[in-house]
Amino acid sequence: MLSYFMSPEYTISDKLVQVMYNPCPYILSGLFCMYCGVRAWIVKANKHFLPTGAFWFTLGIVVAFGQWLPPLASGIIVAITCIPAALNMVKQGNLKSATKEEQEKNYKKIGMKIFIPAFGAGVFSIIISFFMKGWSSLLGSLFATIVGVILLVIWNRENKAMTFLEEGRRFLDMTSAIYIMPLLLSCLGAIFTKAGVGDAFANIFGKIIPSGNVYIGIVAYALGMVLFTIIMGNAFAAITVMTVGIGVPFVISQGANPLYMVTLAMTCGYCGTLLTPMAANFNIVPGVYLEVKDKYSIIKMQLIPSLLMLVFQIIYMCMMVNA
Repeated sequence: MLSYFMSPEYTISDKLVQVMYNPCPYILSGLFCMYCGVRAWIVKANKHFLPTGAFWFTLGIVVAFGQWLPPLASGIIVAITCIPAALNMVKQGNLKSATKEEQEKNYKKIGMKIFIPAFGAGVFSIIISFFMKGWSSLLGSLFATIVGVILLVIWNRENKAMTFLEEGRRFLDMTSAIYIMPLLLSCLGAIFTKAGVGDAFANIFGKIIPSGNVYIGIVAYALGMVLFTIIMGNAFAAITVMTVGIGVPFVISQGANPLYMVTLAMTCGYCGTLLTPMAANFNIVPGVYLEVKDKYSIIKMQLIPSLLMLVFQIIYMCMMVNA
């Protein structure tokens, strides 16, 4: 990537477009994390302000510039980032939120229109995916955020630049070190594949699953996806390991359609996503934002629906064996 930007063969406009295609959302996200780190050092809202600031600042460096840093440098920075998190020294500051009176006043001004920016994120992502080939779908969220900021300023003139920055910092601060869990877990899939975990699973299940019984293989494939996703917190990390270890030798090699089997195995993995605190961005962070008393309440509410969906997925996979 760095060689592309250093090459004289490409014009400045080409390089700027390339930045807009992919790195731009990551750069902005990283810069905001760095801003949160600097503010933690300046405000000194808790006794752990130094490690808290170091966590957000170093994380911002990796997110914004990681694709251009040497692998060793990125690894060192990530290790530094993990130290405050591992020592439980990433703490929430005493950030002021809107009072109940202010919330009621803003609701009277904005009302249900507050959901327009959130809805716009999905709309913009779909538009970019279908009509702007090569562009990152993350730009949909970026465009929706920009439009949302403009609309909120129009609807309420009291909203200033610092309002958005500080509210964003407050929400990021509430998530604490949980923020990096999805990033780290998504890397584990590649690591496990390199380490041969899939082959190890194949050897274990080869001694358990009867040879030639594709239906038992499907059940093992589906349940393996659920359990591994619960452990990993990420179905994308689980799919590679489970497909190599169980899907290919015990399902696809028996004549099952790989397109249907792998696709449905992913949805089985999503059932596991609903059941694990490791999927923090889905199951823990919303509870933090909503300030619920039981941080596992979201998982408890999702338990029965996820199990019902899992049963349906397994039955559907068995029906689609010869499709």
